[in-house]
Amino acid sequence: MLLNNSGIDSQTGEGMKKKTIIPYLFITPFLIAFVLFFVYPAGYSLYLSFLKYKGYGEATFVGFQNYKALLTYALFWKSLGNTAFYFLAHFVPVMAGAFLFALAMQSSYIGRAQKVIKPVLFLPQVVPLVASALIFKIIFSTNSGALNQITGLHVKWLEDPGLLKWPVVFLIIWRSVGWFMVIFLAGLTTISSDLNEAATLDGANNWQRITKITIPLMKPIFLFAFVTDVISSFKIYTEPNVMMVETGTIPVDAQPVMNIITNHIKGGNFGMSSAAGWILFLIILVVSLAQLFLMKNKED
Repeated sequence: MLLNNSGIDSQTGEGMKKKTIIPYLFITPFLIAFVLFFVYPAGYSLYLSFLKYKGYGEATFVGFQNYKALLTYALFWKSLGNTAFYFLAHFVPVMAGAFLFALAMQSSYIGRAQKVIKPVLFLPQVVPLVASALIFKIIFSTNSGALNQITGLHVKWLEDPGLLKWPVVFLIIWRSVGWFMVIFLAGLTTISSDLNEAATLDGANNWQRITKITIPLMKPIFLFAFVTDVISSFKIYTEPNVMMVETGTIPVDAQPVMNIITNHIKGGNFGMSSAAGWILFLIILVVSLAQLFLMKNKED
C-alpha cells in the first residue's frame, strides 16, 4: 500500500509540475518576442544615449553630454512647443466631438442610420496617413487649394508662420474623432441602462443623466483617451512633413519634436537621437502619472 501511495504521489507531483509548466510554454513565444523587439531595443537605445556614435566605427562614452546638449538646444524646445500646440489645439475638439457622436450613436433618434454614420466617421482612420496629408495639402494649398478657390481668399495656409500649424491640427481632428468615438462607444456600453432608467423615474433630464451618471462613470475611459492622445501627439511626424515640405525642409515654426530625432539619425548622431527619445519618454511618463494621480485623488 505504501508503495502504491508513493507511486500515486509521484504521479500526482509530476502531473502538477506539467500543469505548472504548460502555461509558461504557451507564453514563451510572446516573452521571446517581447525581449527581442522591446526590451533589447529600449535597453540599447538607453545605452546609445550616453555615447557619441555615428552607426559605424568606434563609440565614445560622453555621459550626460547628449542630454545637456538637447536641453540647451533652442530648436528642441521650439519643436517641443510646436508638439504641445498640436496637442492642445486638437484635444478638446476631438474629445468633445467624439463623445457627442458616441452619445448620438446610442440615441434612439439615430436608429439604423448609425450603420452608415459609424463607418463614415471611422473612414479617415482607414485612409493611409500619407494620403490624408496629401489631400489636406491640396485643400490648403495657396495657389490652387480647394479652400482658397471656394472662399475666393488667398490665404497662405502652408507658408504664413502664424497659420501653417492649423492645417495639421485640422487633419488630426479629422482623423481622430472617429477613432475616439469607437473607444467612447465601448465605454458607454459598460454603463448599465438601469442607472439611467432609475434616474429618469426620479425626474432627471438628459443633461442631468449625462453629467451626473455618464460622465463620472466614463472617467477611466477619458483617462485612457487622454494618455493615448498625448502619446500620439508626440509621434506626430508625417502630417507636417508631407503637407509643408516644398523646399526639402519643414519650417521651424511647424516642426514637431519627432523631427529632432529623425534629423539626428540622418546626421549620423545616434546618441543624440536616442537621448531625445528618452527625454520624450520621461515627459510622457510624468504627464501620464500626474493624470493618474489627479484622477485617483478625485475618486478618493
